[in-house]
Amino acid sequence: MAGPATGVEVTQTSQNTIRKAADQTERRLRRVGAWLLLYLALQTELGLAWDRNWHDLIGRDQFWTLPHIMMYVGIGGAGIIALVVIMVDTLRYQRKAPGVDDTNTIHVLGIFHAPIGYVLLGFGALTDLAAAPLDNYWHTLYGIDVTLWSPFHVMGTLGGILEGIGILYIFGSEIVAERVSSNSPRRFLGFSPLEWGMLAVLAAYMSLTIPALTAFIPVALGPVQLFTYALPLALAGGFSLASALQATHKPGSATLTAALLIIQSLYTQAFVPFALTTSVSLLHISYRFADRRPTFNLTLALIPLLFLIAAVTLDLLASRRYRHQQSRKVATAILPATWLAALVIAIPASIIPALLVWFVNLLPAFSPLPAGMFALQAQLQDALVALPVACIVAVASVLCGRVFGDIWYMNRQ
Repeated sequence: MAGPATGVEVTQTSQNTIRKAADQTERRLRRVGAWLLLYLALQTELGLAWDRNWHDLIGRDQFWTLPHIMMYVGIGGAGIIALVVIMVDTLRYQRKAPGVDDTNTIHVLGIFHAPIGYVLLGFGALTDLAAAPLDNYWHTLYGIDVTLWSPFHVMGTLGGILEGIGILYIFGSEIVAERVSSNSPRRFLGFSPLEWGMLAVLAAYMSLTIPALTAFIPVALGPVQLFTYALPLALAGGFSLASALQATHKPGSATLTAALLIIQSLYTQAFVPFALTTSVSLLHISYRFADRRPTFNLTLALIPLLFLIAAVTLDLLASRRYRHQQSRKVATAILPATWLAALVIAIPASIIPALLVWFVNLLPAFSPLPAGMFALQAQLQDALVALPVACIVAVASVLCGRVFGDIWYMNRQ
């Protein structure tokens, strides 16, 4: 028979209980923040889509338009959440509270200790908020500018990319903590809620490239032209799909990421015309052009299909490699060879848009673009010219996704 517990054993048990409770508090703080940040990021992206069409169809008579409010509430809210978590974790670190130490925080500016994801997101939000008044001044000087390439639009885009990277670090570190925990989370289609959150952020990255067709115009090369829109598609697809596979080590993650992208694209294309029409009616404002009205843009809604084609192919290749590793009892990355993954991504990114042009021209009634709106301008020969360049871009983006995916698979900070 076991004897009664000694005072040392009781003390040790109490310390373990306190340590476990403190760790759960830290996990709860970071995960609640992660889900709020994901929501605010999706809200900001939706507001950005609304804002692009607002500028194009209505104009820009003031800074505090409805889409701007939607965008900057998302950005400002994300910055506040990052600041709160950074301050709370700094205080907990200074008090040597269990659950916060040098293994799961970084040292910032000689004062703060916080998770790297929240730090990156904070700097991204600060960049976006600094770009806002500068962009407003730019518009005051030069008027409406519905393009990516104005200086402060680029600045805001870089801030948004940094925010997304920060959210991916947050979800990644919590997935690592979840993986080593004794408590197994509920899963849907084989993925935990945190993994679904990470895939949703990667889908949002690809979603940013969908409306970029007006920013990446074809470049004339003698009798043919370089279809430059294939390049951002290859860049975003290579990074996001490679990261999804590498960060989860699960076949199917690329396909789920592409499926989430399709959902995001559909609700964005459905929301924007409704929001514009409702705003014009409620605020008693008018459109800039008599012959242009907001409509569901089928072209932009169909473009994500190219990512789905690439994702399904990648998952089939990854599944084969995963089964091979399981038979050999090894656990390494399941992403296919870089050159093969790049081809799988670059070919649809170059060819599918040209096929969409053919489809839209064949059945124009299925793509009710507003009069005068730029549509895809690509012939098959243009897509073939773009393919080698898209392959180079895809190789670089797959390599980048592989590196970041490895980090997110292992990083606890």
